[in-house]
Amino acid sequence: MSTPGSRRSSGSESLELKRQIFHLVLISLWVLPILYMPSWAVVLLMLTVVAVNTLLVLRIDPVLTLLRPLLDHLEREENLSRPGIQALYANLGILLAYVAFGKLAFVGVITLAVGDSLSTLVGRSFGRTRIFFNPSKSWEGTFAFFVATYMVLMALAEFREALAVSLVASILEAVRTGLDDNLTVPVAASGLAYLM
Repeated sequence: MSTPGSRRSSGSESLELKRQIFHLVLISLWVLPILYMPSWAVVLLMLTVVAVNTLLVLRIDPVLTLLRPLLDHLEREENLSRPGIQALYANLGILLAYVAFGKLAFVGVITLAVGDSLSTLVGRSFGRTRIFFNPSKSWEGTFAFFVATYMVLMALAEFREALAVSLVASILEAVRTGLDDNLTVPVAASGLAYLM
């Protein structure tokens, strides 16, 4: 009989594909409230999601029990001691971007959703050339982040803005900063969009 852990290790490519599709869809959903809800409602919603996510990371019931089936199918083995930690970083990054830059936080949301998902999939599947300053990342994954983000942002922004945000965010995702890129990428991408 297989357990969630044995299924996880036997189908790591399948797990990562499911994780990244989930990441892409769920993160992208933040665009709707950011663009169409009043600010107070967006902040309240974001704080609620961060609070629930924090309870999950701390493994507090009933949140842990309610989300256990999702964790069994989507969480990486190394994150099981702190389930949902990367989602917490993403939600905190999006909250910070929204508080600092308002509706322009949608740029950070799109950058994180599209770029991070595709860089992980490409990097894990085709990444052969490790980045000298961060061996856990590959040039192929970083290039996928840049191209995917640039193509999506080109539909929403001017050439120069799309290029700058894509370039800076892909470098930030590749560099080892000590902070999780799920936290830094949405803030940096939204901040750069604000400055431009």
